[in-house]
Amino acid sequence: MANRLVRWVCAAIVLIYGFAKLNGSQFTILDSELDKPMGRVSGLWLTWYFFGYSTVYGTFIALVQVGGAILLTFRRTALLGACILAPVLANIVLIDLCYGVDLGATLVAMFLLCGMLSILVPHAKDLRNLFFGARIDASPPSVAVASARWFLRIAMVSLACGFTYWVANFNNRDPSPIDGAWTVETVEPTAAAEHLPAVVFFEYNRAYLAVFKFRNGVYQTHHFEAGKAGHEIRMWEQWLRKGDELFTGNYALTGPALRLQGEWRQVGPVTVTLTRHAVR
Repeated sequence: MANRLVRWVCAAIVLIYGFAKLNGSQFTILDSELDKPMGRVSGLWLTWYFFGYSTVYGTFIALVQVGGAILLTFRRTALLGACILAPVLANIVLIDLCYGVDLGATLVAMFLLCGMLSILVPHAKDLRNLFFGARIDASPPSVAVASARWFLRIAMVSLACGFTYWVANFNNRDPSPIDGAWTVETVEPTAAAEHLPAVVFFEYNRAYLAVFKFRNGVYQTHHFEAGKAGHEIRMWEQWLRKGDELFTGNYALTGPALRLQGEWRQVGPVTVTLTRHAVR
């Protein structure tokens, strides 16, 4: 009786959450939140924007919830419904906890997950045999074959770990002294300011990527290289491929202030003073 009550209560709640996505009650974003820079958006609204960005994806999640909830209402299909909904709800609980979603919603998700587990636990032995039981028609592999498989597993894990570490720390990153976000404060001659960006991002997590933000809100991506010893700096039109040169000169870094002095294409000799600011 208790198990039946849990199934029906969980099914009713999950149905509400599923149809809320289909009918636009969830994953809808406030215009005031869309107007904020991403670094200032809370985890809740960042999550809702991510899941609501694709109508197809949001609809798929909703249909999984609705379908799983309906399966819970039948005794013969309740186990299948719990198997479908348990990983979905576990993911929701993790998102709620890690992204600071409303406490009430988090508690509801945890209650639903516990409900799914209460349905799965009585069938733990059957599920264990299903996923981990020995195949009747399979003979055990030889020692050589088993050793080769373990070697392959270890090699796959090691190579994947090593490759992604290299990508993150040597391919994606080649730190320079001027990495960060910089606001243009002054430009000499002042007439050149209208041709220069208002903010320059020398990206730490993308080697050699410089992003210009202009006063009209337009962003441009470029390539830059900054020497650590001689303080030379050069910028080109296209990231990685370089192309036409935009700027060549020197930089001076003093605390939160950065000064660029050199030749800017189509502008001529300029001195640009920038100040570092945090993006979040």
